[in-house]
Amino acid sequence: MIFERKGKICDAATFNLPWFKKNAMVPVPWKKSDGVIRLFLTMCDDANVGRIGYVDVDIDNPGRILGYSRDPIIDVGELGTYDDNGVVTSCVLEDCGKLYHFYSGYELSKKIPYKIFCGVAESEDGGDSFRKLNKASILPPIDEELFNRCAPYVRKEGDGYRMFYLGDAGNMWRTDRHGHKVPMYTLKTFHSQSLVKWPLEAGKLVMPFGDDEECGITLPNIWQEDGLYKMVYSIRRVNSGYTLGYAESENGVTFNRKDEQLEFKGPVGDWESEMMCYAELMTINNRTYMFYCGNHYGIGGIGWAELIA
Repeated sequence: MIFERKGKICDAATFNLPWFKKNAMVPVPWKKSDGVIRLFLTMCDDANVGRIGYVDVDIDNPGRILGYSRDPIIDVGELGTYDDNGVVTSCVLEDCGKLYHFYSGYELSKKIPYKIFCGVAESEDGGDSFRKLNKASILPPIDEELFNRCAPYVRKEGDGYRMFYLGDAGNMWRTDRHGHKVPMYTLKTFHSQSLVKWPLEAGKLVMPFGDDEECGITLPNIWQEDGLYKMVYSIRRVNSGYTLGYAESENGVTFNRKDEQLEFKGPVGDWESEMMCYAELMTINNRTYMFYCGNHYGIGGIGWAELIA
């Protein structure tokens, strides 16, 4: 897979919003209308607390902004809930005439930096507003995953749904070269008949770490092509942040890494020179776009690339 870089779409400085001053994370594309792609986006304030809004872009030229949300469409949770210190986009799914938005929620901790679990909200007005379906997480902590059960990616499968999610790898944290605690997590999957009720058990491991420096595998984007399931995902390393990877599977559950097959052409922008992460793909009008975050988990902004081979 070869993508051509097209440039930055926006960062916090693009808009004059009091609740969007720092990171722009996890752009999730959705076709709003014949001419518009809506990018649901995590927009972080000065304290790096995320809220979910959107940026509408031209379907033929996603570098052209057509509109944006003036207020959050999914806000932080009530005091003491799992998402009271920020919410982060993950994926959207259209089903039964509604749009479901799966997201992660941050909860601060004292002896570790945070815990992250996840929820789902629904929209009946074309993605202009959302209603949270639960005050508690749809993936609460379990013995095998005490700190992180989040970043859900949900697909319709058979008569139910399959979720890929970020789950703890041994309930462990590592310390990076700056002395910061970094969680260990990897990609797991399971099946459910319900969008809001999921197994109270750890999912099946999708792929192992590639080396001792890797500490996180997350945020997959999965599609079917050439008789295979294909996936672009994010890889976190203890001392060098995130990169993007690519993998394939025959059964849609166990994936084989082929990271070397993911290539990018074109000039590297200053905003993406140190990191590319949190990618989401969209195929529309016979074109395939990749939307992704740049340096320092999106402080550099979000941009796009287009598949050329």
